[in-house]
Amino acid sequence: MHDFRTLQEHAAPRTTSDLLFKGAVQDTAKSVYTGLIKIHNNAKGSVAYQTNRNLTLSHGAWAESVPNLEIETNDVKCSHASTVGPIDEDQLFYLESRGVNPDVAQRLVVLGFFDEVLAQLPVGDLAAPLRQRVAQKLSIGEPS
Repeated sequence: MHDFRTLQEHAAPRTTSDLLFKGAVQDTAKSVYTGLIKIHNNAKGSVAYQTNRNLTLSHGAWAESVPNLEIETNDVKCSHASTVGPIDEDQLFYLESRGVNPDVAQRLVVLGFFDEVLAQLPVGDLAAPLRQRVAQKLSIGEPS
């Protein structure tokens, strides 16, 4: 079981946070994400966003997302969102209808799913090795 927890704590006025947390589970892996946005009483004018997206890559895999808001004042803008589900069949169909092998299509969709996060890394040199690590972890659509 993988247990991930995040805290976005706003203890001063007019602070901002924007969290995007993505995960994927395969085989019999299980994952729980719990996120908390906490806005203290003196943090008026704060803005906070929290998004968690999870892919279940096989029938035995399981993921749960538990986003939370704890807001002690007014005049704030906060939101949270979460999804758990399989690879989008429409994305696979699009690639396959253009001649992409189904296994390759699966890998491309999953790598693209994570690329939204990797592209935001402040140190560009980190993205390529992390993409490679993600690809190595995937058992779907193994290259021939």
